Amino acid sequence: MNIAFFIYHPVEPQMYFPIANKLRIDGNKVIFILFEKENIEEILLKEMGFPYFKVKKHSSSIISKLTRILQTLLFVRKLLIQNEIDVIFSATSIYAGIPALFSKTLRIGFTDTETAKLNNYFASPFFQTIITPDCFYERIPSKKHIPIKSYKELAYLHICRFFPNENVLHHLGINLIEKIVLLRFSALHAAHDIGLKSKADEYHEQILYYIKELSKYAKVFISCTEKDLGPEFDEYRLNIHPSQYIHLLSFCTLYIGEGTTTASEAGVLGVPWINIQETKRGYLIDQEKNYELGFRTDNISYAFETALKWIQQDNIKEMWQVKRKKLLAEKIDFAAFLVWFIENYPQSHKIMKKEGVTYQNSFK
Repeated sequence: MNIAFFIYHPVEPQMYFPIANKLRIDGNKVIFILFEKENIEEILLKEMGFPYFKVKKHSSSIISKLTRILQTLLFVRKLLIQNEIDVIFSATSIYAGIPALFSKTLRIGFTDTETAKLNNYFASPFFQTIITPDCFYERIPSKKHIPIKSYKELAYLHICRFFPNENVLHHLGINLIEKIVLLRFSALHAAHDIGLKSKADEYHEQILYYIKELSKYAKVFISCTEKDLGPEFDEYRLNIHPSQYIHLLSFCTLYIGEGTTTASEAGVLGVPWINIQETKRGYLIDQEKNYELGFRTDNISYAFETALKWIQQDNIKEMWQVKRKKLLAEKIDFAAFLVWFIENYPQSHKIMKKEGVTYQNSFK
């Protein structure tokens, strides 16, 4: 079977690697089609060792952008035909769905972002299957919808395959007993972020004050891959290889920021998180309500005041590991599930529609 994965976001190379690697071991051909966002995706893809094809970024003018969209759709269709792709796996996007439809390729989509309403609305008709976490709260056409007891983060952070690497601590001059706080603020350039403004723009001085307060109890790092906060934050700027980011997160005492995926990664790793965000995500609601791993707020003062309380608790990491164990016991291994689903598609879709609630438990 020939399979294509589509990359739009920095987390996706990590998410897809264990899946693609097992598919390749099983004798399948795997390629990646890259829509680069932050220059991080290509760095990670090169390390993975899979063939990939890069799609150019869009022009800024409306007329040029419309022309570019058509060119992109035709280019992707050509790639799928030339590589004789049987099935694609992609976040719901017209850039995957339309070319795959017109190249007669099987189409499996994934979404966990309820706020990407326009994208989900326009892309969904072109996919035969749409997989979501079972805590996804927006409506998906029932015939296409496959809800699973998992998050995308469990594809690469499941306890059976993720092993924290202490080298990142040595690189940063930190020992294992030091407390670490990781902050991340977003540029909010994604389509589902339209109308939102980063809290870092509005509460610049207040954030700097709280960072200095947190620094009294922990080593503080700010991830600035998307957003430049200014020279006054330079001493806190995180400077590591992209592949080390998730390892650093696993050693953190606390994550606080606008990034929702990083919050979910933290929860899966048993790291307390505070998500500063106006909009909701089903997977974070699930982690907050059912596992008490973190919380969402758009109140910057409440977020950082809570962070200051949490960071002073000496046993907080041990408490959160207990919560993590409960989560892992109730969720399935997303990578193992998806390998089975792709290799047996479209029959796997029929199986999941018939007995999905119980069948997916075999991937725990």
